Amino acid sequence: MEANGWSRRDFQPHGGHLFSLHIAAALGLGGCEANPHNFQPFGGFADDVPVENGQTRPPEAPGIGFETRGALIDLFHGLVRD
Repeated sequence: MEANGWSRRDFQPHGGHLFSLHIAAALGLGGCEANPHNFQPFGGFADDVPVENGQTRPPEAPGIGFETRGALIDLFHGLVRD
């Protein structure tokens, strides 16, 4: 698309969860459309990163973002405990 005059900033794909936000940021896209209430338990954003004026940013943490959601981590841990 860039070869045809489109900027990466022109693209804001629909994703709906934190992983999509990470992908859009990594690719330098203009953003991503998301509904934090959908796609549970993966929906939503990092516990400690606020949504301000309808925007948020990826957390400053290693991983794909799921690690920053306490309830999701608890769910994962529940799946692997004896």
